[in-house]
Amino acid sequence: MTIVDTDLPERYRALLLAALDCVVTMDHRGSVVEWNPAAERTFGWSAAEAAGREMAELIVPPSLRERHRAGLARYLAGGEPVVLDRRVEITAMRRDGTEFPCELTITRSTQPGAPLFVGYLRDITERHTAEAELHASRARIVTAADDARRRLERDLHDGAQQHLVGLAMTLRLARRKLFDDPAFVAELLDEAIGDLSTATGELRELARGLHPAVLTEGGLQPALTSLAKRAGVPVAILAAPDERLEPTVEITAYFVVAEALTNVARYAEASSAEVRVQRVGGVLHVEVRDDGRGGAELGAGSGLRGLLDRVSAIGGTLFVESPEGVGTLLRAELPCGS
Repeated sequence: MTIVDTDLPERYRALLLAALDCVVTMDHRGSVVEWNPAAERTFGWSAAEAAGREMAELIVPPSLRERHRAGLARYLAGGEPVVLDRRVEITAMRRDGTEFPCELTITRSTQPGAPLFVGYLRDITERHTAEAELHASRARIVTAADDARRRLERDLHDGAQQHLVGLAMTLRLARRKLFDDPAFVAELLDEAIGDLSTATGELRELARGLHPAVLTEGGLQPALTSLAKRAGVPVAILAAPDERLEPTVEITAYFVVAEALTNVARYAEASSAEVRVQRVGGVLHVEVRDDGRGGAELGAGSGLRGLLDRVSAIGGTLFVESPEGVGTLLRAELPCGS
């Protein structure tokens, strides 16, 4: 039995036993009176071990114990309650001394006699981890956007802009020579046409990296076929939707496949890859499998981290299975409506 007080009503006992949150009752001396199974699992002390001991010694970090004791003494002497009947976040301590973030609510029992206090505690480590990852993800998205803008500016300056500047100079020279040397002007115009063609090609290549025209015009099926043709290894498209989906879903699926095939060509030492994109109900399943060396880890490189951020941004999930020597399976599940 994990409840110390055997006089508790059976219904209350059942609630304590079933509660997922820790329920700890403390008397006016600060000693443990009740300690439910969730408290046993969370803090590592059995109810029998906890009964009668000072709660501060069991779950309050040493650096905070005097503050806890002083707060209890102040309240019992008639002071205003500080944490009573409020939901607060504190730092708690397990039996092995490890500390963790905890959500705490304390209420005072209405039973007559000496004061009894009931604490409801919840380990919120996972919540804090998720919040930290969310903040980190947002920071990575901002950084990636800034990097992309700088890269685009550099590519425009070093590529298309230089060709357009040269084109302008050539046309100005052609205008000056228009009546004096028609043959030379013809050569200049041919040169200008070449510069214009080169600049147009570079701008088209840049635009394809931002949002592929084939995806905008035809959807995922032709866009994935185009990716497969440009990949550095043979790629088989096993399935691809011919229906149009939401633009955010299509572009996310496209870049999942694009990044995966880039990784296959650069790092996997694979001889082939397969792509399967299928809609099942309200979820678009995107899979890229290769027969390479494996060993890939989600979040280990900036490319996969960026994919994880992109997929998470639309409520999707990303998985990587990559045992050594067996190959890699990258799988994304993207919500796409019913």
